[in-house]
Amino acid sequence: MITLHGRKTSSSTILLLLYVVTILLVVSSSAQQFSTERSLSLEDFQSVLRSSLDNELDKITDERIATALETASIHAKSKTLMRRRAYIQNRDEDVIKSTALSDRSSAHVYTSEDIWDDIIEHSWRLADTIKRGEGSSLTRAIYTDGETLPSPFLVCGEGQLDFNDIVASFNKLEDDVIHVSSSHKTLCLVLSANSVKFREVIDSFAGRLVGVPLPDVSKIHSGTIDEVLSKGWSVPFMHESERKKSNATELINHWERMIIVDFTPEVGGMKEESELLEVVNIITNDIQDMAEVGWYRKMDKEEKQKYSLDERTIDIPSLSDVFSLTAITTAESDNQRIRFWREVFKKGMESKHVCSTMFSTLFVRARGGYYSFELVLNPTDGPGSQEYESSASNPNCVASLIAALAVHPYVLSVKANFPIYHGWNVAQLIDSRK
Repeated sequence: MITLHGRKTSSSTILLLLYVVTILLVVSSSAQQFSTERSLSLEDFQSVLRSSLDNELDKITDERIATALETASIHAKSKTLMRRRAYIQNRDEDVIKSTALSDRSSAHVYTSEDIWDDIIEHSWRLADTIKRGEGSSLTRAIYTDGETLPSPFLVCGEGQLDFNDIVASFNKLEDDVIHVSSSHKTLCLVLSANSVKFREVIDSFAGRLVGVPLPDVSKIHSGTIDEVLSKGWSVPFMHESERKKSNATELINHWERMIIVDFTPEVGGMKEESELLEVVNIITNDIQDMAEVGWYRKMDKEEKQKYSLDERTIDIPSLSDVFSLTAITTAESDNQRIRFWREVFKKGMESKHVCSTMFSTLFVRARGGYYSFELVLNPTDGPGSQEYESSASNPNCVASLIAALAVHPYVLSVKANFPIYHGWNVAQLIDSRK
């Protein structure tokens, strides 16, 4: 990992901020040039993939629905609130439903589709700028030579298109692609490519092929965040001395909590376990570097004077800068779910402790075929945690870890495990008794 040093500086920080702003401005215009006619709408995307994207949009918009309904009842004649009619199942009357994320300082109300557009634009910016730097860390900079890292994309085309023709157009082998769905109308697949190559191929099909970068939140399995934050799933905190004194009944809750991660098809399928472990180390080092940069950027001006920024971190983005739901909104965004994610990073991987105990005690276990792996947060034969805040017992560490894994270009999907005993979910049983 790259570390920050305890001596004063200010010029590095200013240079870093100016550089990042330049990147975002230039790449934003580049992403917008990719016509929406060659992209996927939110409705089309959701018809192909079900994921945490649906959960997050619901949580973001639910707060605005309640606010919109309250405002509408008090100010029935107000023209400033944009509304749209929606029929709610099992109700006899229409209700006003505004699916929106809005800044109260603005008169504009953002719909779920607006949020989707912002997420996709952000995903394009990442695909256009992400690269492995000279120091082997993930970096963001402006590239025009196609040297960016391959990112996962969802590609859909007319049902009459030949699967092998699409794969060959991307210079891929069949094993490098996941066939998501197909019918007489549409054919969808997931593959990795750098953004320049992707645009070239999409353009060559003259409107018969569309696609989008796979958003980070769509890589997280539906319900995963709620699961790891539940009382039944959270990692019990127990010192090693306490664990030795515990009886079998007390230890039943100490089943191994695992985060299961799938590689993109291009990365997965290693021949040896040592190759898989090497890639996992790269991923964990990348996200820890981004977490440490995020911690530094959250310091106030006075506190920053105690540290100097390692020159190798100049292009490394923070986790908050690359995770879509914290990157597409301002710090003043008046929405509970956005604030939730900011707090997750602030109290998790981007805190001063950077969840160091969690990373030092977890265990990596390869899965069959080496297309995926498990991060065991509390291995039964591993050491007990000596400190709560930086351990996997801190839910913010686990939630921010899942988000961090989802932003990585080598990762296709992330989910949590649940042990099943006698057909019942143990974690749900525990929750129901509290």
